[in-house]
Amino acid sequence: MTATASSRGAAASALKVDLAQRIHTGDTTDSLSAGSPFSLLAEAWLEDLYLDVDRADSTKDNYERVLRGMVLPSLENFTIREVTVGRIERFLKVQRKRSYARAKHSRTILSMVLGFAVRRELIARNPVKETSRMRKPKHIPKALTPEQIAAIRAAARAWHNEEGRMGPKPDGQIRDIIEVMLGTATRIGETLALRKCDVDMTADPPRVNVSGTVIVRKGGGVYRQEHPKTHESNRIVPVPTFAAEVIRHRLALTSGEEAEHLLFSRNGTPLRPHNVRRTFRETLKMAGLEGMEITPHAFRRTGATLLANELGLQAAADILGHTSTSTTKAHYAEPDRTVKREPATVLQRLAPPS
Repeated sequence: MTATASSRGAAASALKVDLAQRIHTGDTTDSLSAGSPFSLLAEAWLEDLYLDVDRADSTKDNYERVLRGMVLPSLENFTIREVTVGRIERFLKVQRKRSYARAKHSRTILSMVLGFAVRRELIARNPVKETSRMRKPKHIPKALTPEQIAAIRAAARAWHNEEGRMGPKPDGQIRDIIEVMLGTATRIGETLALRKCDVDMTADPPRVNVSGTVIVRKGGGVYRQEHPKTHESNRIVPVPTFAAEVIRHRLALTSGEEAEHLLFSRNGTPLRPHNVRRTFRETLKMAGLEGMEITPHAFRRTGATLLANELGLQAAADILGHTSTSTTKAHYAEPDRTVKREPATVLQRLAPPS
């Protein structure tokens, strides 16, 4: 082992640091060491990740996608010990120039991989924890306006129904999905996962049991997961009349099917969220709303905003399946900027005596 520096003393100090690090980060039982390629550490982490029974399969797939698409292209040619604080800092700044979300996801996955290295005693500390804090850009949730909702509904009804159009007529599922999402403030995967046995149209008011979500597993196709995004998201949601009418229509179309049959499917197979989003983008073009960054999640924010303004943040959080109102306030409910009369009435008590 050697070390080079501008003086004999500096070289000796550098050599001692290197020796100390090697003593504490030697070979482990899994044949990795601090001098192993970072790419091998990443593969070992992925192998360990897929053994974790407490994480959803879709979450694991997302983690792998970020690792391979964002992290490895920049760091795969370094050894584990070469992925230092300074190198990570520069990497994250490059990612941040592209977007905050990209940098945040990259930092999260890189921290998990290097945390795995610490647990395997390959490195003494996780260098990601010493990088600069990233400031999140200010974000204000935006709900759809009544005019935007009306335009989307009209476009969904007219989609592929133009006069003279060749080919099969649409089955109306995108139109019905929009109504159910508006009426339940559910995520798109939760809406697509609703089964006949999950709805009760005889209750007053009618209600749906949100107990699953549709996900796409890499190499495993599309399927219904037996719980929503989180286990805490299991909930029963009351349904307004307009959405209940759509659900009754879907029940009539599937009257001969078993109780586990999905309300929205194609030949019994769950609809892929990606395909539904693609069709939704086409309806936005027809509605003249292209380029406004409207996604199906906007229906959830719209419902959250209305509930928060009329019933309070806690009521909105309960319907959305949030464990805390802070998530609802920060990401879903658009602030109510209407001027209320009550504050002026209260402050009037400070008027000077007549």
